[in-house]
Amino acid sequence: VSEYPSSLRDLSFSITDYSKASELQSTVFSFKDKILKDIFIFDYFNNQKKHEIKIGFRFIFQSKDKTITVDQVDNIMQDIIKVCLNIKSVSIPGLE
Repeated sequence: VSEYPSSLRDLSFSITDYSKASELQSTVFSFKDKILKDIFIFDYFNNQKKHEIKIGFRFIFQSKDKTITVDQVDNIMQDIIKVCLNIKSVSIPGLE
């Protein structure tokens, strides 16, 4: 257990090709960084009318050595976003 505070970030992805949902989950859960302590799905919605799936992921960041900075977390989140947006039919509402 670290004595330093943690930081949380949430990302919600929209997927229009249902077959890409498992690829997105695998990509997100395989992302590694020394201050990324946990990732979990907090929301999953299958919108059959729009033919899309929305998956919300929560990322928990924390260091054992020092207080992490907003810039550190932002840089890691940008890396995660970049990798995930390379998957066809995956988008992040609000970032378009």
